[in-house]
Amino acid sequence: MEIICKVGKRMYPVIDYKKCTGALACYEVCPADVFDAKEKEGVKRAIVTRPDDCIECEQCVDACPEDAIELVED
Repeated sequence: MEIICKVGKRMYPVIDYKKCTGALACYEVCPADVFDAKEKEGVKRAIVTRPDDCIECEQCVDACPEDAIELVED
């Protein structure tokens, strides 16, 4: 008998920089340290630098005042 194990897809945050105003709420609230804050287009913004560390808690999605973050499957 062969047992097949399916590994679930991982989710990670993606930022829509057309909406992002640089509030950095996602950076501040993330318990998994997925984000870094860097200068982008003249504004300090959150950058997803460690997507594999995401624990899919959605705190960043909830904290973003501009609804600029969504979790997507890899």
